[in-house]
Amino acid sequence: MQEIILLVDDTLMIHRIVGQILKECGYRILKAENGQKGYEMAKTWKPDLIIMDVEMPVMDGIQATALIKADFSLSHIPLVILTSLGSEEDIQRAYAAGADGFLNKPISRDDLQATIRKLLDTTGAGGEECRT
Repeated sequence: MQEIILLVDDTLMIHRIVGQILKECGYRILKAENGQKGYEMAKTWKPDLIIMDVEMPVMDGIQATALIKADFSLSHIPLVILTSLGSEEDIQRAYAAGADGFLNKPISRDDLQATIRKLLDTTGAGGEECRT
């Protein structure tokens, strides 16, 4: 069965770049443009993994992460923060909210693939290696 990844970011270029990488890896991609919409889509679709930006309108990624991880029906879903914010304080905030991983923009294809594979393998949802 095709794994579903929810990509939550307000930047269209990230949707294109990361979305393309994920599609090439065989994942089904859902996209949301802010944390509130991401939370609602997570509740509806129950994706296998969530990739979350931090700085977004309506609801930021830290708030959305905390909501997702506090929701019993969603808390098991691995969630990776993908952001241009990379200070030690930002990383600590992400993990305190419940993030399972942290990646900086600009993202490398290899780092993205390795992080996703590690988290999906940990949850038992992992499948075949990504094609490059």
